[in-house]
Amino acid sequence: MTSTSTTGRRTGPGPRVAPLLETVSTTSRSAVLVAGGYFDTAAGIGPFSLNSFALAQETGAAARRLHRGNKVLYDVIVNDLGMSCSTDVCTIPAAGPAETDLSPLTTSAAAAGIAFSVTRERNLRNRAARSMKRRLREPGENPLFSREGDEIVFRSRQYERVLAGVVKDDHVVPRCPLIVAEYFARYFTRLRAFPDCAHRHVVDINSLADRDKVTKGAEIYLRTLGTPEEEIVLVFTDPSCADPLALTYTPYDF
Repeated sequence: MTSTSTTGRRTGPGPRVAPLLETVSTTSRSAVLVAGGYFDTAAGIGPFSLNSFALAQETGAAARRLHRGNKVLYDVIVNDLGMSCSTDVCTIPAAGPAETDLSPLTTSAAAAGIAFSVTRERNLRNRAARSMKRRLREPGENPLFSREGDEIVFRSRQYERVLAGVVKDDHVVPRCPLIVAEYFARYFTRLRAFPDCAHRHVVDINSLADRDKVTKGAEIYLRTLGTPEEEIVLVFTDPSCADPLALTYTPYDF
């Protein structure tokens, strides 16, 4: 948290969140969306969800104090696909409840005086599938994607090969990196609702195990839809969220 000196003046963000906000301006307005609290419906809300949501709240509060004109939004991503994805491969876990009790997160948000939205991966998958079908119809306008047999491959500058999806009959089945890119697209669309903010930042808090797929998704978004005013801060941490690692990306990094 932002600390207070003995003279009563506020100092900068505390050591846990300072790296997450290192590039947020103190002299001009920014729009910031912090995504924390991720969980899947099969496992329910556990320590990572609760601790990452607390980290998101701390980050958002510090972002507001960096400049009085900053806009801060919060979002929780829910994996309701009935699958668990590593990098390119998805596996089916044991079935969980159709709806998860969000009260641990809503109680935490109420105590902090904030509101948050919920983004469901099932909706992201469907949006990503529709977008990719349009891209496949106009390959000349989307040269970063190519179809190799039934596979849709993204031409990455970080990875030797990124599987974005597969084609089954007339349907596109997105893989994890493409779903991640879709939620970045959704987030930045929301941040563009604040035209008085010169910069847009998404701070995305993730499990260490998800590093590859979210980094691939960030590259897909920034190279296909990103603008110079936008940046993605990928945060990776263990369930305690005590010592997060932050990696910042802009379109210029690819």
